[in-house]
Formats: sequence, C-alpha cells, structure tokens
Amino acid sequence: MRSLHTNTTALALALATALPGAAFASSHREEPFLTKNPKVDATDFYMFKSYEPGREGYVTFVANYQPLQDGYGGPNFFTLDSEALYEIHVDNNGDAKEDITWTYTFGTADASGRQSVTVKSGATTLGTGTTGSSFNLTGGGKAVAGLYDDPFFFDLAAFRNSLAFCPGGVGTNFFAGLNTMAIVVEVPSSMLGGKIGVWARTMKGNTQFDRMARPAINTVFLNPGSRKDMFNSTQPADDKANYTADVVGVLKALGNDDATANQLAGVLLPDILTVDTASKDGFLNGRKLTDDVIDAEFNLLTAGALKSDRVINDSTFRVKFPYLGVALPPAASRAAIKMFHQADSDPQGLEGN
Repeated sequence: MRSLHTNTTALALALATALPGAAFASSHREEPFLTKNPKVDATDFYMFKSYEPGREGYVTFVANYQPLQDGYGGPNFFTLDSEALYEIHVDNNGDAKEDITWTYTFGTADASGRQSVTVKSGATTLGTGTTGSSFNLTGGGKAVAGLYDDPFFFDLAAFRNSLAFCPGGVGTNFFAGLNTMAIVVEVPSSMLGGKIGVWARTMKGNTQFDRMARPAINTVFLNPGSRKDMFNSTQPADDKANYTADVVGVLKALGNDDATANQLAGVLLPDILTVDTASKDGFLNGRKLTDDVIDAEFNLLTAGALKSDRVINDSTFRVKFPYLGVALPPAASRAAIKMFHQADSDPQGLEGN
C-alpha cells in the first residue's frame, strides 16, 4: 500500500514541476504566452443550475479572466480586450465539438472604464449592454460582465512548499482579497439539451489564445511550457490524441498503475466540463462556485491519499444572478461585505466596481 508520505512527496514533485515560474492554479497564468496577455487568460469556468428563486429552469455559466487583481481602490481599473472574442461553447451530442456558441465582444473603455458589451450567437445579436450592469438576452436569458471577487480558493503557498498544508487546522487561501474579470450568462436549460459538454475560449484575430473547462488540466498535466501553449491553441475534440500520453505520464508519476492512469485520463480528456442540466450536483457534474475542486482533484489523483489543502471558500456569494461576490477593495472587510449581502441592498449597483 502506498503511504501518505509517498503520495504527497510524489504529488509535490509532479505538480511543482508542472507549475514553473509564474504559473498559477486553477488556470491562472498557467502558460508562458498568457503571462504577457492577461486580458485573454481564462482562469476558471463554472456551470451550475441557477438557484435564484423563480429561475429553477435556468443554468448559469461563469467564465473568469485576467486573474490576480488587487483591489486598488478602483473602480474601473480593469477592462477586457476590445480586440478579442470571448466565447462559451456547448456540445450537446457528445463529439466534443461546439453545437452552440455565445460570443462576447467589448468596446473601448470610456473615461470611467466601462465598456459596451455585445453577445451574439453566430450572426444573431442576442443582447447588448455595458460592463457592470446586467442585460436581457433574446430567448429569456441574461448576461453581465465586470469585476468580481475571485471565487477560486487554494493554499498555493503551502502547495509550493512541498504540500505543507495546515494539518488539523485551516489553510490560507492565496486568492483571498483578489478580484477577477468575469462573464456571466444565464439561459433556459431547455435551450441546451440534457447531458452536455461546455468550455470557454478566447480568440484574437484568427488565433486561439486560451481555452478553459475543468480546473487545472493544462496547469497540472502539460509540461514544459511549449506543451501548455499548444494545449491552449488546440481543440477539445483532439485532446485524447494529443495529450493522453502527457496525462498518463503524470498520473503514473503520482503512483497510479498503468490501467488506473489510462482510466483516469479517459475521464479527464477531452477537457470539457460535462454537465447533466437536470442535476443539481456539482463537480464533476459541472462546477458550482462553492465546489472545492482542489480537494476533489487531490482525492482523484492520489486515490484518496491526499484529501485536502484545508482551505475553505471565503467568498460571500449572492443568492441571485450573477451569484459572484462583489469586487473587493483594498484590505477588504469580509464582515462588511457579508453585511452588505445580507442586507441585499441593490447588489447590482456594485457590479463592475
């Protein structure tokens, strides 16, 4: 039987190797090209059944970009790329190719930092608005884009220190107090189908800059940096052919036998977030904002030998669209933010701040 020490040492070596230099989990600056292009860096992707009262027949997508933003006292210090296409893809027939695509484009920021937003499906415009304010989409959905509290949570410092997580206690969330840009869209479940696959992609010109679905696939399993760049420029339908050997190699380095490594690789690839839209379950069925994906993946990769980084989610999420927590100012008081949410006093008024 593999010991916990053996597993954690192997995991530390394998994952530390997979996170050189400026790379950050979940997919925060995971590859060399994106460190120079943070506005198109897709950091995390979520999909879950909407839980706002009266919206039970809807699902919500959240795609986060431009990570590790300090609350400098804002508002409006951060924008999305006015020359890029921000896309959310849906596969509803199991071939890992898009059948539905929503494309977001952004105008040049005005003096206050706000940008116009246009959402299209193919050549059809579904809705227009301005960053920081939600707007309706044709077909019954709605959308918003702006700056929010980053919902990702992980003890990155302990991870990089040979997995020295806080035994018997609570770890430190490296991402506490940091913000991220987010695109949020809510659509009727009936528009999508039952069991689907989803992912986010950023394009600029004719070049695919990044893609994001399950957390940390590129970050953990693709090495060196040239392989990470390649992964972000290719399509999910090609993942098994292109990257099975990479994934199996890392899984075997973590102590999994060949059969187990290949089985897990078959689950992890293609890199799309699989979802049963009728289910309220979280990761691996979609991903909720509150899901502890780090603990889930530690358990999966080490067959339960490493269970947790002992970090809890410190974000205060809203009970209605867009669900994300408001963007945090410098030295943000979590107690004050919590009181704001409990009062539920016009939370839309702070979107994008």
